[in-house]
Amino acid sequence: MVADPEIILQELSHELMSPYCPGRTIAACPSPNARKLEDHILAEAKTGKSRIEIEEQLVDKFGSEIIGYTAPSFVLWGTLIIGMVALGGLGWTGRKWVSGSRGSRGGAEGVAVPKPSASELDALDDALEDEGGF
Repeated sequence: MVADPEIILQELSHELMSPYCPGRTIAACPSPNARKLEDHILAEAKTGKSRIEIEEQLVDKFGSEIIGYTAPSFVLWGTLIIGMVALGGLGWTGRKWVSGSRGSRGGAEGVAVPKPSASELDALDDALEDEGGF
């Protein structure tokens, strides 16, 4: 199936960067040369060339910059690895913080806190009754 030349023109002119206007697509570039490039793309599409063939031809003529910026793979992988290490560090820190706050509730860590004796509990009950009947 042969794609419609107008569709090929629309796709390529909105996706490829203009060699005449840095940072803009061919469609967004106000240069008359960009209009000539669109005419060239349309003419090539009308001769039966596919979108891929036209794109490859433009890359050969203008360089890979026409495709736009693609980050090197080490940037992608480096960011991913740093993010995973940071997430792991946050998880470890949070876990240590939570386990540390649990351990300190009963006194100093590693120190056994004795249970109150029966006489201490009775004295506490008496004091609470004197205060209003808790």
